[in-house]
Amino acid sequence: MKKIIFRLVRRFQVSETVVLAVLAILVGFLSGSGVWLFKTVIDLVHQFLYNDLGSKLPSLSIWAMILIPVVGGLVVGLIVYFFIGEERHHGVTGIIESVALGGGRLRYWRMPIKTLASALACVSGASVGAEDPSVQIGASLGSMFGQVLHLSEERVRTLVSAGAAAGIAAAFNAPISGVFFAIEIIQGEIVASALGLVVLSSVTSAGITQVISGPQPAFNVPLYNFNSPWELVLYFVLGLLAGPVSALYIRFVYLAQDWFHAWNMPKPLQTAFAGLLLGLIGLFLPQVLGVGYSTIGSVLSAGAFSLLLLVGLMTAKSVMTPVSIGGGFTG
Repeated sequence: MKKIIFRLVRRFQVSETVVLAVLAILVGFLSGSGVWLFKTVIDLVHQFLYNDLGSKLPSLSIWAMILIPVVGGLVVGLIVYFFIGEERHHGVTGIIESVALGGGRLRYWRMPIKTLASALACVSGASVGAEDPSVQIGASLGSMFGQVLHLSEERVRTLVSAGAAAGIAAAFNAPISGVFFAIEIIQGEIVASALGLVVLSSVTSAGITQVISGPQPAFNVPLYNFNSPWELVLYFVLGLLAGPVSALYIRFVYLAQDWFHAWNMPKPLQTAFAGLLLGLIGLFLPQVLGVGYSTIGSVLSAGAFSLLLLVGLMTAKSVMTPVSIGGGFTG
């Protein structure tokens, strides 16, 4: 592949800018297609396990609520143990470190295995999302092209950022969000030479997503009427509450990782135990299990959620997501 590309470049005297633009488009196209396939697999398997199989075996539905996360955790733990191994930083954190310190060189050959493990984690009920794997799909594709073609570290970092933007654009059907995420979080600065490539990749990914799945965003937010300036006080209070809760959630992630790491137990059994905890909580709060998009959509559309239930869901998610990640689920 590399020889063919170099031969075409020399034959047609293509400039480096054009080559990078084509690569950005290709990364966006493949990222959008890959994320769509990833999410489709999650939906199909989730439909089979919790709807089709559950309706045929109603007497086992309660046990299935516990058994599926346990078995899923065991399988995910085995995949991570034998094919992925220990990683110093998980998910997006590893991508940020690679861009900042490693020239954007990711272990892209692990991407299919990581994607499979993340899909299994999501469908088995782990309290994780599809956004992190989507970013990893795009970033790994960008790093793969950069490394295979022996591009400079600056160009590799740019393609990794473009792939990350494409992943977010495909996950949420929001290209502008993908651009801001890549520039602010992955790259950490606005580089004029990289911005155009990031935008190109993100828009391409969102275009592919809209062609396949339609123009609807990840969440349908209804229109709200602004009736009084006093409503701004509520947004101010929301910001004051969201900051400490988010900081506490991050603290829980580190505590859960340290807690599981201190166990002298094989990794697959740790992940299975995390699945057991998820299943037990899921008996009382099934909204905690899985990606949670439907629950978020119901909350945004003013669904029938009492204040007590909303506080319970926030608390349970803040605890069970760290348990899922600390126990070894990927996502």
